[in-house]
Amino acid sequence: MSEKLLINNRITGDEAHISLEGIIDEDANFDKIKSLKMNQFVFDFNNVTMINSCGIREWIKYIQEIENATISYINCPQIIIEQVNMVHGFIRKGITVESFYAPYFCTNCDTGKKILLKNSEVVNMKPPAKTCNTCSGELEFDAIEKQYFSFLSQGK
Repeated sequence: MSEKLLINNRITGDEAHISLEGIIDEDANFDKIKSLKMNQFVFDFNNVTMINSCGIREWIKYIQEIENATISYINCPQIIIEQVNMVHGFIRKGITVESFYAPYFCTNCDTGKKILLKNSEVVNMKPPAKTCNTCSGELEFDAIEKQYFSFLSQGK
């Protein structure tokens, strides 16, 4: 396994919770979890710091091997969402992105914020209103809504 990518799994009943940490690249090796035959997989991307095109290829090959299971992605950082939106196959039919980070900006603090959202908070491709945890001012969504949230219609 790539020393750049740590994979931890926790099995609860018929669900595998897989936590990914580090870099998903050409050295990414999913052998540690390939043998898991579960009904549900939850992939936690919270600590993924980078993914490149070769890593995307390896991920898609791995995810295609999982059959007859419910798959959820949680805590997806912006780098994952950008790839999901650009690369066909990162999300396939039956995969749901349950939670993800979205870019917001506070004009009072002049700083960008990554806010964790649930997919249910985005209605009609519109971001939910959020306040700054520093100044309590209203945050502005810092991306093109229709493009950033396009992944929400995938996998259905």
